[in-house]
Amino acid sequence: MLMDPLLALYASGRRVRILAKAPLFEIPVFASVLRSLGALPLYRVQDHPDQLQRNVSAFKEAMESLSRGETLLMFPEGKSHSEPALAPLKSGVARMSLEAEEASGWQLGVKIVALGLTYHRKHRFRSRVVVGVGEPIEVNGWRQQYRDERTAAARSLTAAVASALQRQTLNLSDESDRELVETADLLFTRAKGLARWRERESLSNRLPRLRRLAEEFAWLRASDPERWAALSRSLRSYARRLRELGSGDADVPPRYAAGRVVRYILREGAILGLTMPAAALGSVAWYLPYFLSGFVSQLMRPPIETVATVKLLAAIVSYPATYLGWITLAAVLGGSVAAAVTAIAIPPLGFVALEWQLRREEVWEDVRLFFQVVRHPRMRDRLAEQRTALAEQLEAIEREWESERDQRMAAGRSTP
Repeated sequence: MLMDPLLALYASGRRVRILAKAPLFEIPVFASVLRSLGALPLYRVQDHPDQLQRNVSAFKEAMESLSRGETLLMFPEGKSHSEPALAPLKSGVARMSLEAEEASGWQLGVKIVALGLTYHRKHRFRSRVVVGVGEPIEVNGWRQQYRDERTAAARSLTAAVASALQRQTLNLSDESDRELVETADLLFTRAKGLARWRERESLSNRLPRLRRLAEEFAWLRASDPERWAALSRSLRSYARRLRELGSGDADVPPRYAAGRVVRYILREGAILGLTMPAAALGSVAWYLPYFLSGFVSQLMRPPIETVATVKLLAAIVSYPATYLGWITLAAVLGGSVAAAVTAIAIPPLGFVALEWQLRREEVWEDVRLFFQVVRHPRMRDRLAEQRTALAEQLEAIEREWESERDQRMAAGRSTP
């Protein structure tokens, strides 16, 4: 709902007009946010079958915006969803772009830029997301085809947009494949020394590898189902052992060097100990709006596609109110100086609390894993053996997939 366009607006770095489904304009507060952004409502047959004629004026206004050199933000799937892959695209983006170019005598220079949003645990606070930005698609390239056959040109341009979006998103055959792809990337990068064992890599670093693995797995599933079934069982077994040991978002080291363990304890203990007072103050100061954001979401029970939006709208109200409340209380109790100090100190204290909590969770995870490995050394040994075998299998699959892909590309180039 709201998070997707906000991310797209941030990535575009410019003022953008949003085209959004009409039901969003019926939601209190949210509708005001959309209108302040200059958004235009689109009426879908599943929402307002008796108001489809109102799309004519929306399309006209959108094309007028393009003619003025403005930027439009559209959602070509036509819906918000949590499916593991892109939904089939609607043709509105292509038709509007082609019609705008034709109206200008093909002098407008409209470009379509694919923005792919890939979330990781998107309903959770401080979850991760990557915004992939594709190369601009020059609509002028469909000029002759549009003159010859408008419908075919719109279909062709829509297919090009779909292909661009696929290159910027993680597309999986099934949601259950997400664990397989993430596990395969985790063990392969550690086995090959491409990442440190306990390193929690950013999603932006991992995403290109995850996309490649998703393509390889889709190819293997289609070309050799039995081999795919065996690989998926092995990957699930590896993931289960990781969970049993409590490795979290990283892998299990093959061994623990005594000196490194001591340095880790001293370093992390000192950081957490020294920052604890500030983190405690920040937690107390911001606990109420943090709690209310989650409470409102639980109370409303929105679908997963709108959880983040509900939390954000609740936060937009509760966080400023809490901030002003603390400043007012400080002014009453201590005067203007206390109010000024409170106004300056509370925001950074909140960020200290967030970072302290994140670091504490990672340290606690590392400590639990260490003691689990000490208690179950044989499980770590079996994990190491399984990791080596799986890394070899993944490397072989990658070579075969690359070979077949190169053959297809060569065959495509040789076809007249």
